[in-house]
Amino acid sequence: MTGEQGFTYVELAVALSLVVLLVPVVFSLGHMVEAEMKEGIGRQQLQEEASAFVSDVRDELRRGSHFRLSPEGWLLFDLPTGETIRYKHDRRRVIRSVRKPGETRFSGTTVLLQEVYFAGFYPDKHGVWLDLGLQNWYADLNVKTYVRGRVKNR
Repeated sequence: MTGEQGFTYVELAVALSLVVLLVPVVFSLGHMVEAEMKEGIGRQQLQEEASAFVSDVRDELRRGSHFRLSPEGWLLFDLPTGETIRYKHDRRRVIRSVRKPGETRFSGTTVLLQEVYFAGFYPDKHGVWLDLGLQNWYADLNVKTYVRGRVKNR
């Protein structure tokens, strides 16, 4: 049988060895790319949520005055309308509630931000430092910003 072409056992062993070596490399590269993409998308989602939260809260805090913390660590401040606003961190959420003038209890529950593992409010006489830690399945993000309150004209 001359002139027949085909694989010898040595060629077959070399080809199978290459396949056995390349398959795990391809799968591990695919896994790395997938993990990095998920982390990037997760971080982007957290950044978008934090940006929207800071934008909304900034507008309200700029109208506020008399920033203070409750004994529980919740942020309280007053609006020119006489309402008292409360921001609290509860079960991985930042929640906003309002107390109308003359009332003793806060009413309403508006979830402003989710996936929050840490929320720190640090008021001073002019405004509030916000320190937020956000985390989802793929990424985490820390945000720290200062918002100045309403300036009273003399």
